Amino acid sequence: MARDNKKIIIVIVLIVVIAIIGLVAFIINNIINEQQHELDEPGQELGYDIPVGNLDAEVKDSIALGRDLQSEISAVNATYQDAKAWLKVPGTTIDTPIFQSTDNDRYYRNDRDNEKTKWGEPYLDYRCSLASIGRPSNIIIYGHNTETDTHFTPLLNYKKQEFYNEHQIIELATPEGCYKFKVFSAYVTDTSFFYLDTNFANTNEYTTFLNSIKQKSRYDMGVSVDSSDTILTLSTCDYSIKDGRFVVHAKLVQ
Repeated sequence: MARDNKKIIIVIVLIVVIAIIGLVAFIINNIINEQQHELDEPGQELGYDIPVGNLDAEVKDSIALGRDLQSEISAVNATYQDAKAWLKVPGTTIDTPIFQSTDNDRYYRNDRDNEKTKWGEPYLDYRCSLASIGRPSNIIIYGHNTETDTHFTPLLNYKKQEFYNEHQIIELATPEGCYKFKVFSAYVTDTSFFYLDTNFANTNEYTTFLNSIKQKSRYDMGVSVDSSDTILTLSTCDYSIKDGRFVVHAKLVQ
């Protein structure tokens, strides 16, 4: 009898364990589907048929607004040493400090106070050095697509050339200086296309890279790039395709 009871207990425990595993798998699958959901109809995507934010917002740079982004990022850096730059896309809500750690995980789901948060902070790729601005280099900044007018979602408006025509310049400030970049490419891609390269063996390799990202653009912006350019790469998720990314590239002009 005792042996039979033990068998029954073992069976019950196995059933419970299997049920728990199934429930956990179900929850994880739902989370993944929620985070990587695809829109039902092709073309019904943010920044294409669905604009992000107020597209009629006045496009003014920091100087026109009476702001000194260099001082602003220096003030944030005094409290948060990982705050390395201030990014502003005039005419949008992208107007934020940019953080950098020793890896790309720290600010992915954590804020500047290291508190867990779904959207983290916009952050600079750990491999990049802002000291390379002015020299051939790829400065990469990541931000989440919240599907609202926050974080990097407004970048998706660059899917339309009409938006680009009014928002060609991106500002980046560090404690050492203020810089302006002109957008030359914007496109949807997936993780199979490697636009995150920061290490180039020679000038030819860098030129090939620049040509590849320029040719990916949804439309021709008429901006030339060459191997002497510093480029700024802004990357966010795009839910219109699996493992989608929306990427905006700009070159240093001032």
